[in-house]
Amino acid sequence: MTDVLTRSFDAARTGANTQETTLTPTNVGANLLIKVASLHFDDDPRLEAQPLYVAGLGMSDGKVHDVLFVCTMANNVWAFDANDGSVIWKHDIGPEVRPPEPPDPHNIDLFGINIAWGILSTPVIDRDTNTLYCVCWTSPDHSVAKAVHHLHAIDITSGHRRHHSLAIEATASAQAGPGEAPAKFVSSSQKQRASLLLTKVQDGAGRWRRTVFVGFGMTHENGDETHGWLIAYDADSFTRTAAWCTSPHASGTGIWQAGQGAAADEHGDIYVMTGNYGDGDHAPKHGDLPESIVKLRYTPPARGSISGELVPVAWFTPFRDVERNPAGDDDFRDYDLGSGGPVPLPGTSLVVGAGKDGVLYVLDQDTAKFGQGSDFHVLKQEPIFFTYFPGFGIDAANPRNLDHLYDGKTHHLHGSPLFWSSPSRGGMLFNWGENECLRAWTISPDGVTQFVAKSQEIASAGMGGKGGMPGGMLALSSNGNVPKTGIVWSLTPVSGDANRHVVEGILRAYDAETLDPVPNADGTQRLKLLWDSKHIPDNTFRHSKFCPPVVADGKVFVPTYDGRVDVYALRPTRNRSPARPTNFTRVPRH
Repeated sequence: MTDVLTRSFDAARTGANTQETTLTPTNVGANLLIKVASLHFDDDPRLEAQPLYVAGLGMSDGKVHDVLFVCTMANNVWAFDANDGSVIWKHDIGPEVRPPEPPDPHNIDLFGINIAWGILSTPVIDRDTNTLYCVCWTSPDHSVAKAVHHLHAIDITSGHRRHHSLAIEATASAQAGPGEAPAKFVSSSQKQRASLLLTKVQDGAGRWRRTVFVGFGMTHENGDETHGWLIAYDADSFTRTAAWCTSPHASGTGIWQAGQGAAADEHGDIYVMTGNYGDGDHAPKHGDLPESIVKLRYTPPARGSISGELVPVAWFTPFRDVERNPAGDDDFRDYDLGSGGPVPLPGTSLVVGAGKDGVLYVLDQDTAKFGQGSDFHVLKQEPIFFTYFPGFGIDAANPRNLDHLYDGKTHHLHGSPLFWSSPSRGGMLFNWGENECLRAWTISPDGVTQFVAKSQEIASAGMGGKGGMPGGMLALSSNGNVPKTGIVWSLTPVSGDANRHVVEGILRAYDAETLDPVPNADGTQRLKLLWDSKHIPDNTFRHSKFCPPVVADGKVFVPTYDGRVDVYALRPTRNRSPARPTNFTRVPRH
């Protein structure tokens, strides 16, 4: 049985569940996948947080359940039986924030597609204590002006609180310069989209300390003196132990990562990617780290102390906003690196990341080799165009080459790439940029990536021009290192821009190893489409823009904007009948 306790399956954010023994390319490609249930919640239909899953959990009703936990924008936490869809318990945390009507471009919801703002980020579950940690945005009168973020700890077996809620506060006193007022956390202007991270780190006395990390962006990036933050909370004492401000001397530089969370490597060090500088007309001040991949080290409190330390020990800044063109094909000063999240690749010394430019950077996790600055020589390979191909001979390290829409379209990456150790190909990366195809790459232990194949299908097909968010949100399932068991699962908009409008989504499954024998029209190798949710008659759902699918124990859970999570599984054995394989490809006649 598999538990899904955090966004993208693990603290490294690989996106891969390697314990899936039921779903295989053979049975999924034979059109045996059906929708078996929908788990309905009756509050806010716009689900933003990825659901979490715990198998074989003894609940307060005295029964053992496979449980799906769903946290909504109406500030409710739901526990569903994942097999029959029944509600086990529901916990109402408090009044959510609601944007003004009509949508105000200076407020939290620029395009007005959200109804409420409550639990925006994916929570995290501590299985050792059966505690779910989540961050809620509450307001006594639903107004933004009185909005406050709180950290909550909830018993997953009963829905009861383990602690009183903890108001999130922080001041960057240690980062302030002489005579400078320290940066302050302003809850009414912060947006908590990045998923929560839970780690275990030994303190100086050799004790293992469980720590929850919470990342923040802002409700808007310009014209306001707010900052990005990463704040640490000791899980046992339920107290804040450390905070790091991304821009203590200016503003902006949020940690949002399209919903992806801060990542942790196998040593417990933390990685984030930051966004736009609040003062894009000037170079960043010393100590501010916009547009950067940042490695941070957390030191838990010493015995008798309540304060730990969270400091950046290495960073790579591929460009500065002041170098970008705001008046070209697009506003390229708005091309924040932090639309993506970093992935420290398990079993290697590498960390990778890509943002709105769709350019991949590969670094060494070693602090000294990672460096502190913009030296491209620290990269394990030259940066490459990762989500699209603009043509040969274009240097992705030169910001001037990034300030152009080569085919008139945006190809931003949101979230993070998916990493998997393939039995036949070794390390692999998968990514799906907006207005583009799913792409597969190999990555060697020394950090060299090579293109393998891409899908025929395009996210937001026919969109054209700017927009088309978010591309594809990905997950992978496989049965360990058993060959020919890997499947890449994707959620994409059928068409349109899911950031500006509520649009239809589609679930697709691709073979992660075996390619389609028929190449793409441009001659590249084609990823083999096994199945999609349109094979089920009249099956539609509205797309939850930054949520990946969740695969566990033979089921695929699909979050939607329809007030439900759809559940897909194989047909019961007794009802299976021959079906035309969905990976059938018509071979052109010669």
